[in-house]
Amino acid sequence: MADIAGVEAELGSLPAEHKKALGAAFRYVLNNLSWVRLDRGRAQNAQVYYVSGTTPAGAQTEFSLAHGLGSTPSYLIPVLPLDEVGGQLVPLQISRAADDRRVYLKSSSTSAAITVLIG
Repeated sequence: MADIAGVEAELGSLPAEHKKALGAAFRYVLNNLSWVRLDRGRAQNAQVYYVSGTTPAGAQTEFSLAHGLGSTPSYLIPVLPLDEVGGQLVPLQISRAADDRRVYLKSSSTSAAITVLIG
Protein backbone atom coordinates (compact mmCIF):
# COMPACT_ATOMS: atom_id res chain seq x y z
CA MET A 1 0.00 0.00 0.00
CA ALA A 2 1.45 3.35 -1.02
CA ASP A 3 1.67 6.47 1.09
CA ILE A 4 -0.88 9.18 0.17
CA ALA A 5 1.86 11.46 -1.24
CA GLY A 6 2.76 8.81 -3.81
CA VAL A 7 -0.87 8.37 -4.78
CA GLU A 8 -1.38 12.12 -5.14
CA ALA A 9 1.70 12.35 -7.37
CA GLU A 10 0.24 9.67 -9.65
CA LEU A 11 -3.06 11.57 -9.84
CA GLY A 12 -1.31 14.84 -10.71
CA SER A 13 -2.20 15.01 -14.40
CA LEU A 14 -5.90 14.20 -14.00
CA PRO A 15 -8.62 16.84 -14.23
CA ALA A 16 -9.16 18.60 -10.90
CA GLU A 17 -12.59 17.04 -10.21
CA HIS A 18 -11.26 13.50 -10.80
CA LYS A 19 -8.15 14.20 -8.77
CA LYS A 20 -10.25 15.46 -5.84
CA ALA A 21 -12.62 12.47 -5.84
CA LEU A 22 -9.90 9.84 -6.27
CA GLY A 23 -7.69 11.55 -3.70
CA ALA A 24 -10.52 11.43 -1.15
CA ALA A 25 -11.14 7.74 -1.88
CA PHE A 26 -7.46 6.85 -1.47
CA ARG A 27 -7.19 8.87 1.76
CA TYR A 28 -10.19 6.95 3.13
CA VAL A 29 -8.62 3.59 2.26
CA LEU A 30 -5.17 4.51 3.57
CA ASN A 31 -6.60 5.84 6.82
CA ASN A 32 -8.75 2.76 7.43
CA LEU A 33 -6.73 -0.17 6.10
CA SER A 34 -4.20 -1.27 8.65
CA TRP A 35 -2.33 -4.38 9.73
CA VAL A 36 -0.88 -2.61 12.77
CA ARG A 37 -2.25 -2.33 16.30
CA LEU A 38 -4.62 0.58 16.76
CA ASP A 39 -2.25 2.34 19.16
CA ARG A 40 0.39 2.55 16.39
CA GLY A 41 -1.72 4.60 13.97
CA ARG A 42 -2.62 4.00 10.34
CA ALA A 43 -0.62 1.79 8.07
CA GLN A 44 2.02 3.28 5.80
CA ASN A 45 2.38 -0.08 4.13
CA ALA A 46 0.09 -3.09 4.37
CA GLN A 47 2.56 -5.48 2.80
CA VAL A 48 2.27 -9.09 4.01
CA TYR A 49 4.01 -12.30 3.03
CA TYR A 50 3.19 -15.97 3.46
CA VAL A 51 6.28 -17.82 4.64
CA SER A 52 6.64 -21.58 5.07
CA GLY A 53 9.23 -23.51 7.02
CA THR A 54 9.80 -26.44 9.33
CA THR A 55 10.38 -26.39 13.06
CA PRO A 56 13.71 -27.90 14.20
CA ALA A 57 14.12 -31.56 15.19
CA GLY A 58 14.84 -30.44 18.77
CA ALA A 59 12.04 -28.94 20.85
CA GLN A 60 12.48 -25.33 21.99
CA THR A 61 15.41 -24.82 19.60
CA GLU A 62 15.55 -21.34 18.09
CA PHE A 63 14.98 -21.13 14.34
CA SER A 64 14.37 -18.22 12.03
CA LEU A 65 12.35 -17.46 8.94
CA ALA A 66 13.38 -14.92 6.31
CA HIS A 67 10.42 -12.61 5.65
CA GLY A 68 11.47 -10.43 2.68
CA LEU A 69 9.82 -7.22 3.92
CA GLY A 70 12.98 -5.14 4.05
CA SER A 71 11.81 -3.62 7.35
CA THR A 72 10.99 -5.01 10.79
CA PRO A 73 7.55 -6.67 10.77
CA SER A 74 4.89 -5.96 13.40
CA TYR A 75 3.18 -9.33 13.55
CA LEU A 76 3.24 -13.01 12.67
CA ILE A 77 0.00 -14.91 12.20
CA PRO A 78 0.03 -18.72 11.96
CA VAL A 79 -2.15 -19.87 9.04
CA LEU A 80 -3.58 -23.21 8.07
CA PRO A 81 -3.53 -23.66 4.28
CA LEU A 82 -6.73 -25.53 3.43
CA ASP A 83 -5.24 -27.26 0.41
CA GLU A 84 -2.63 -29.15 2.48
CA VAL A 85 -4.14 -32.34 3.87
CA GLY A 86 -2.74 -33.07 7.32
CA GLY A 87 -1.77 -29.46 7.93
CA GLN A 88 -1.77 -28.33 11.53
CA LEU A 89 -1.19 -25.29 13.68
CA VAL A 90 1.69 -25.74 16.08
CA PRO A 91 2.68 -23.69 19.12
CA LEU A 92 5.12 -20.91 18.24
CA GLN A 93 7.00 -18.66 20.64
CA ILE A 94 8.95 -15.52 19.80
CA SER A 95 12.53 -16.21 20.91
CA ARG A 96 13.89 -12.73 20.17
CA ALA A 97 12.75 -9.55 18.48
CA ALA A 98 12.31 -9.65 14.72
CA ASP A 99 14.61 -7.60 12.53
CA ASP A 100 14.51 -6.30 8.96
CA ARG A 101 15.38 -9.74 7.55
CA ARG A 102 14.13 -12.50 9.86
CA VAL A 103 11.71 -13.52 12.60
CA TYR A 104 13.05 -15.72 15.41
CA LEU A 105 10.94 -18.49 16.90
CA LYS A 106 10.88 -21.60 19.09
CA SER A 107 8.33 -24.40 19.18
CA SER A 108 7.57 -27.43 21.30
CA SER A 109 6.55 -29.25 18.10
CA THR A 110 9.45 -30.90 16.30
CA SER A 111 10.00 -31.21 12.54
CA ALA A 112 6.57 -29.72 11.87
CA ALA A 113 5.77 -27.91 8.63
CA ILE A 114 4.43 -24.41 9.32
CA THR A 115 3.01 -21.53 7.32
CA VAL A 116 2.77 -18.02 8.74
CA LEU A 117 1.67 -14.62 7.54
CA ILE A 118 4.27 -11.95 8.36
CA GLY A 119 3.69 -8.23 8.07
